[in-house]
Amino acid sequence: MARRSLLGHKVRKLRREKGLSQVAMAERLGISPSYLNLIEHNQRSLTLPLVLKISRLFEIDLQTFSDEEELRLVARLEEVFGDTLFREAPLDSAEIQDIVGAHPELCRALVTLYHAYRGTSDTVHVLKESLSGETFLSTSTHKLLTLLTSIRSFSEILHDNRDLGPVERERFLAIIVQESDGLASLVGEMLEYGQSDGLKGLQGANTPTEEVTDLFEENDNFFPEVEEAAASFRRETGLGDEVTAGRLVDHLEQRLEIRTQLAPASELGAEGRHYDADDRRLLLSDALPLASLRFQVARQIGSVVGADAFAPYASGPVLTTDASRSLCLDALAKYFGAAVLMPYDSFREAARSLRHDIELLQNRFGASFEQVCHRLTSLRRPGAAGIPFHFVRVDIAGNISKRFSGAGMRIPRFGGACPRWNVHAAFTSPGTIRTQLEQLPDGTRYLSLAQSEVKRGGGHHVPKSHLAVSIGCEDSYAGQIVYADGLTLEATDAVMPIGVTCRLCERDDCIQRAFPPFVEKSGFSLEAEAGRA
Repeated sequence: MARRSLLGHKVRKLRREKGLSQVAMAERLGISPSYLNLIEHNQRSLTLPLVLKISRLFEIDLQTFSDEEELRLVARLEEVFGDTLFREAPLDSAEIQDIVGAHPELCRALVTLYHAYRGTSDTVHVLKESLSGETFLSTSTHKLLTLLTSIRSFSEILHDNRDLGPVERERFLAIIVQESDGLASLVGEMLEYGQSDGLKGLQGANTPTEEVTDLFEENDNFFPEVEEAAASFRRETGLGDEVTAGRLVDHLEQRLEIRTQLAPASELGAEGRHYDADDRRLLLSDALPLASLRFQVARQIGSVVGADAFAPYASGPVLTTDASRSLCLDALAKYFGAAVLMPYDSFREAARSLRHDIELLQNRFGASFEQVCHRLTSLRRPGAAGIPFHFVRVDIAGNISKRFSGAGMRIPRFGGACPRWNVHAAFTSPGTIRTQLEQLPDGTRYLSLAQSEVKRGGGHHVPKSHLAVSIGCEDSYAGQIVYADGLTLEATDAVMPIGVTCRLCERDDCIQRAFPPFVEKSGFSLEAEAGRA
């Protein structure tokens, strides 16, 4: 479905803030009140001359009239209403756009409510799964019933048989005391289990990862204060084009008094690092590649040097828990590290001149495939922006662990992504960059690049992690990307038809479909039709 303007509510909000009637504001803008009314109800688009005039007359930043936030909200609501929870009241894309355009705050509240519902629902399912398959609980329940039955039986014997001799009475009392001690011990074990890792890890509404992802989405994955902090660090330390691990380690130890030490990979976590704040010591895995080692040192420097630049973002309203704020600070430290290793201007110019050849960018900046892809998505400085890329990372089970929809690509928040996405196929050819032209049902086309890799754990007995990373952009930018060379962009047979998720995809002829579409073009539900058959 074609995009529609969703900015009418912003014009209406501005008019009300200024205390103007539609007639008064229309007169100042040089348009008719009826035309302004159509704009406020998203029946007419805001033209560029009109946006410039509003900006000048009311001293409003032009960025205020970007509808990216509203479009993200539409995508989220479409995913919400794709849930079977709304089977009896489905909404199509046009209706959702109308609601977002008229009542964006209400829509945000609905998304928040749905997140709470999903969090509670997932918690119930995890708890149910944990309880049903836990041998400790099933065994303990049996023991509990046995002990209670024994105590009750011998208590009834003592109560009903008052003529029992002293010896028998003492024996039965001893049994009751013994069984009571066993019962007390068992109850203590069950309470301890309830506080242990057995039932931990259950999430509420929004997870910290989701909140931090929302923050990065809202800022378009561009943080000017962090970019400036990284640039200032490079200037003050005299770092040249080649940023060696040795120079970074020297700065960390001599200027920031944080020691670095290599340690066996088996002693560290999945990231291959651990920072001991009390001892001011950074432990790094001896199995880390050089690119990862440099990045981890730069990241640690960022956590100290960039603290002032991080603070306003970490204390914002998007983050609601200490865990979210802590995760945000760490994510911004990683952003700082990438900005130090791949400075904005030189990296952007290299990406342009090399036509976004990721392998050449890896060689020039000593970075990994994932690090380069991340950095490409952050080139969003006004007046000096790069290609708007989206980014997604999945594991071999299809779980999305990182996502950024910078190019407008809708990446599902709940459930798995379309199996036709290039990122899934990357697992079939590790280490090879796969290229694919993809087309959504609304006709939007994307050029997608994907590569999978194996992150080794540091030894034969340490499990390895299989991940695939993909970035993409609208096909209108294909001429600026080396991977599009040789592709026939106009040929329909060269394009892979994809969806977002099965629930939101209208392609009923897809052999890889896992679930029927929730609402088809014609407005009826396949699930409902199947129920009638």
